[in-house]
Amino acid sequence: MFDLPTLLEVSLSTAPVILLLLLLGPLLEKRYVPRWRYWAWLVVAVRLLLPVNFSLPEPLVELTPPEFTTTPVVTPGTAPTPSTAALSPPVPSSPRPVLTPRPNPVPPVAPNVDESAPLLSLSQILPWVWMAGALGVVLWNLVGWLRFRRWIKRWAVPEPSLEAAARAAELSPLTVRLLRCPGLSGPMMTGLFRPTVLLPDPPPEGEVLSFVLLHELTHFRRRDIWYKTLLLLAAAVHWFNPLVWLMLRAAEGDLERACDADVLRALPPEARDPYASAILAAARRGS
Repeated sequence: MFDLPTLLEVSLSTAPVILLLLLLGPLLEKRYVPRWRYWAWLVVAVRLLLPVNFSLPEPLVELTPPEFTTTPVVTPGTAPTPSTAALSPPVPSSPRPVLTPRPNPVPPVAPNVDESAPLLSLSQILPWVWMAGALGVVLWNLVGWLRFRRWIKRWAVPEPSLEAAARAAELSPLTVRLLRCPGLSGPMMTGLFRPTVLLPDPPPEGEVLSFVLLHELTHFRRRDIWYKTLLLLAAAVHWFNPLVWLMLRAAEGDLERACDADVLRALPPEARDPYASAILAAARRGS
């Protein structure tokens, strides 16, 4: 279990960095590629999931103050006079009996208990509140994923034409499944350990289909599903920080822009405008 004071300290110290990235993003987006904020969000998410203080346990240099000694000054022609206590030995004195009155036994007094005091302190309640919030975020997303997975198992079907289109476009999906699923408004990729590209029913055709497959398979090669999972875990741990949720939303947009930038670099110049038009049309349907 996380140490709650350290967790709060990490969340507060990371908040200015998140706010700075959110404010500088629109200003630097035209000059710099979207990939810089993609990696910046990844570093912030990893920092949020490492709630430890990076401080030195001991100082690197330790200075010891010098010790001062005093030396008696003797005036020439005089000799130090020994003290009387050092010349005369102590005279032992016979101990005298001391009579002390015997105390009367006092009955024990019951402690004063304040019945209005709370049974649990705030420091004992807050860790359970944090744990309940973190588990709530995880369970909410887990239940949504299980429902969506059940929908895919019931309605999604393989489409041989999709495999042929992928091979024709030289986009071999390797271990990626290509399924057609009714009810989807746009293409998407799902699955951590068994990646699957889902296309709406009816799927896009021709050149648009090649562009959509290229976009989704680029997500697969970049391991963007693991990236989004890491961001979601950071949001679950720091669910009380609203800036972390704003970071999650901004990172998802930067992820898509970084993926499009990689696709555009791989395409020939004459195919870039049709690709941009196809992705914009798919985004409008998805929204």
